[in-house]
Amino acid sequence: MLGEQQSLSQWVAQINNILFIQPNDEIALKAVHEQVDPSLVVRINHNVYNYDQFRAGLQYARSSGTSIQDEFSVIVQWENLEKPDGVVAVLSKWTSKDKTTGKETKKTNVILWEVKWIDGKGSLRGRLRWSLCKGKSGVVLLAPRTSSFPRLC
Repeated sequence: MLGEQQSLSQWVAQINNILFIQPNDEIALKAVHEQVDPSLVVRINHNVYNYDQFRAGLQYARSSGTSIQDEFSVIVQWENLEKPDGVVAVLSKWTSKDKTTGKETKKTNVILWEVKWIDGKGSLRGRLRWSLCKGKSGVVLLAPRTSSFPRLC
């Protein structure tokens, strides 16, 4: 639980592991119910998802593949001094493995986690993920995917 026992970044790392990495679907869905606020808004590049869409997407992703966390490092964080909530920016590198084909894909994302203290516990309120891509020059770009900024990776 977020608070005296854990720092904000530790709580974010734990909820990331519970939702996306550990293998038990029931544990992940229980965490969505208990630790993700119904007002959640997830932005993945230019796509926006509400709580129900996030939950359905998580169920689909977990049923079709497995994820292995290769790196999960805090870039920067802001913590509210009055209560244990704030925003954590994370560099996430992970491997996705398709359950049907066995194909593995390496992925790299920057994720902003917005955490609020609600009813005495930490609750995920917002999540923004952008992909890190290699451009033609070999430079890594933080790239949203929109019509004005085409998909690079």
